[in-house]
Amino acid sequence: MDHTLKIFNSDVVIVKSHTFLYSGNFVNSLKLLAPSFPSTCTKKPSTSASTARRGSGGRHLQASYSADLNPSYSSNMAPPTSDGLIDSRIARITSAIRVIPDFPKPGILFQDITTLLLDPVAFKDTIDLFVERYKDKDISVVAGVEARGFIFGPPIALAIGAKFVPMRKPNKLPGAVISEEYSLEYGTDKIEMHVGAVQEGERALVIDDLIATGGTLCAAISLLERVGVKVVECACVIELPELKGRERLGDKPLYVLVS
Repeated sequence: MDHTLKIFNSDVVIVKSHTFLYSGNFVNSLKLLAPSFPSTCTKKPSTSASTARRGSGGRHLQASYSADLNPSYSSNMAPPTSDGLIDSRIARITSAIRVIPDFPKPGILFQDITTLLLDPVAFKDTIDLFVERYKDKDISVVAGVEARGFIFGPPIALAIGAKFVPMRKPNKLPGAVISEEYSLEYGTDKIEMHVGAVQEGERALVIDDLIATGGTLCAAISLLERVGVKVVECACVIELPELKGRERLGDKPLYVLVS
């Protein structure tokens, strides 16, 4: 996902419709002409782009997680240890994420995960926490949202014995694709995956680095559910809760490490 464009410049994103692009085996593509599996994502009234920018601009990552503190705990975040304290790995992950003020525009605090990737211990902590949560959930598909979902998705998929399915921007995948169109404040965008990448009845995890308005995750859910895949949960490293992306997902569970 290009956060400099999508998270802060897009508004609340609403899945509108679906489109099929046929650029490979037409016969195989015909199997997807009549999807009959409804999406569980909800629609939400739009907020202004300036409101979204103010929300993200005023957000600081909570850096108070540590082994000797006991902050409030949400069941949608990394679980406490056996003694009731927040896992100390969260402290490492949180401290490894760099916050850049006024990027890409004034008033925005950009959550930069590249510094997390530079810390092999904190990066391993991140993957381990996700693997511990999903290793026994019978997940056969890890769907990563472009672009940073491609960083976290493959190692998780390998560790839990699932396949990794990239969900890409338009015209990035060769061959036959199935796509989902969703609305931005001033236009539309799409995500795509290969025809045949997933099968009806499979169980999927959708992963990205950050959830803001929730639009791209909602489109990913809709795309998978249209072909009969059960989306077990969405997972992100970071959540910007003031942008209310969690609400956009409806009853679909969301798991985050840092909020």
